[in-house]
Amino acid sequence: MQRQTRHSALGIAALVVSGCGLLLLVLSMHYAHAPEHAAMRELPWSLAALLGSSVGLAILAALLGLGSVLQPRRRRLFGIIALLATLGLVIAQLSLGGWIRDQWRTSHPPSDAAGALPAAH
Repeated sequence: MQRQTRHSALGIAALVVSGCGLLLLVLSMHYAHAPEHAAMRELPWSLAALLGSSVGLAILAALLGLGSVLQPRRRRLFGIIALLATLGLVIAQLSLGGWIRDQWRTSHPPSDAAGALPAAH
């Protein structure tokens, strides 16, 4: 009789870490879209810290998920789910980062550098 293989603990840990990263991303999205911060007159450091922590947790979850998938004699289901969740998390983080950059550029237009330079003769 064949012995049942166990789920990978790395995969379960990767899924939990990915969930924590998702929670931080949701908090940063809520914070970024708050009316007092949506204009992006200044970049709130707490928003940068939340988004940076979420990126760090996504990297950790990806490494744990990859370790889970490569682990021999273990079920890989949670590792694969964690890798897919981390991929979605990274896409959402890039989207939020792009939105923040666009809001920042809208509220801080570039100075007219052409008018400040002397004309070449």
